[in-house]
Amino acid sequence: MQNFPWLSTLQQTLSEQFAQQRLHHALLIEAGRGLGKREFVLNLAAGLLCETTGLIACGQCKSCQLFASGSHPDLFIAEEPEAKSIGVDLIRQVVNKSQTKSQLGRAKIFIIPDCEKMTEGSANALLKTLEEPGQDTYLLLTTESESRLLPTILSRCQKYKVAPPKLLEIQNWIKEQGIDFTDYSDVFELVEQAPLIALELVKTDFLTQHKRFLADFKLLITGRKSAFEFSLNFDDKHYERQLDWMVNAFNQWLKAKLKQEMTDANQAAKRLLLSDLTLLITTSRKQMLQSGSNKKLIYQSLCLSLEQKLR
Repeated sequence: MQNFPWLSTLQQTLSEQFAQQRLHHALLIEAGRGLGKREFVLNLAAGLLCETTGLIACGQCKSCQLFASGSHPDLFIAEEPEAKSIGVDLIRQVVNKSQTKSQLGRAKIFIIPDCEKMTEGSANALLKTLEEPGQDTYLLLTTESESRLLPTILSRCQKYKVAPPKLLEIQNWIKEQGIDFTDYSDVFELVEQAPLIALELVKTDFLTQHKRFLADFKLLITGRKSAFEFSLNFDDKHYERQLDWMVNAFNQWLKAKLKQEMTDANQAAKRLLLSDLTLLITTSRKQMLQSGSNKKLIYQSLCLSLEQKLR
């Protein structure tokens, strides 16, 4: 399993706690997309199950071999890939399994990825287990935002937040991936400093698509292309990416305008305009995410509204 440099400090902290027998039984890892939180808790689970001492899996013992094959009897991942939420039945499996003995005589590990997907009922069903999990039982939860969790869940977990790394902090890691640093850095800034997403996209024609989109978007906001013509570039699979590019383009546009000499009133007007444009995009995004929505129609309506605002 890969080790990511931006997670090394957290790994060291937990390793020290484990060595001192102070590791909390319920850990909540908060991190955005593309920061490797799933890989991290899997590494952590492997270390906790390993037959050697310490929190780093040896990769050789029987436990590690079972873990690598995906058949470790003392590891349970509470997820259903196609489900939009984590229901009560799945959490009840966690509760019931936590009350049984470890089959290999060591730890029992329960991973709940994206735990913000728990319904209120399933979250409540987990509370007693979070509070009294049993000996050598660990619950590893991940989330993109702890604000979406019930206070009763948060109060029973030891929380750790992973911040996106700075580009220079992962320069050696980027080099190890065998990719062009300049291309990677361009993608990195466009995906909110999510290193693993940047790594995936830099291997595609992402930058070419972005450059083409910005060229068309410039024609729209300068009145040289109609909203209808621009909306023909709608990408049903990557519409959220296109909306992100719009917001980023408007932010860059505002920065450029504010560098120019202008009165405070003009600066305020530009900021207000940007706020209005960003709100339009945010509203459209929410509408598109609703089940059964006509995303293309919403996108066309957004482009028309942007055109009207920028006249």
